[in-house]
Amino acid sequence: MATAVHKVIWGGITTFMVFSSIPASAQTAADPGAGPVCNRRGRVHRMFHHAAHTVQDKFVGYPDTFIEPPLGYYVNEQLAVQVGKANTHRFTFYRSDFLPGTTSFSPSGASRFNVMFARIPAWMGPINVEWTPEQPVLAEQRRQAVLETLQRAGQPILADRVVIGPSPYPGAMGTEAANNFGNTVGRSQSAATSFALPPTETAATGVH
Repeated sequence: MATAVHKVIWGGITTFMVFSSIPASAQTAADPGAGPVCNRRGRVHRMFHHAAHTVQDKFVGYPDTFIEPPLGYYVNEQLAVQVGKANTHRFTFYRSDFLPGTTSFSPSGASRFNVMFARIPAWMGPINVEWTPEQPVLAEQRRQAVLETLQRAGQPILADRVVIGPSPYPGAMGTEAANNFGNTVGRSQSAATSFALPPTETAATGVH
């Protein structure tokens, strides 16, 4: 091993810098546990190479280790969330699904029951009957009526699956409900003049 001593003078202060040359055998010997050796020449070139390697290692990652989901995975995941929320609504009997003060289904309740009956085999969750805090006995009677109707229709289920609870969707506030009602009435009144009954053809949309 050769050693070189250089004399450097900075502002009148003499400094001796000692440089030791490393044998060629030591340079070629690589530590099995060490990382990749950078052989770039020049300080700036090595600096950029080290920065790029650090960014890839800490932020970007290595493409060989990426696990790509199958085609349509994220779309199906989003649709599953929508279906899950829709099922909660679909398997809930609201107050409007019963005739006022009775256990008989209203037209909307009968339609909901038909849809529910066809989908019960694939639904493992509960069937909710909206509560009536001012009439707790009525809510229990409606629950029993739902169980009996399912049994008569040939789809008996465990009694514990039919529960009484609040609506999963509280609805709009009074001010919002008034605005929405006004918009609905306005659109219904303007529909006759905005949309003609006979089909009309336009250049943009064709026949509608």
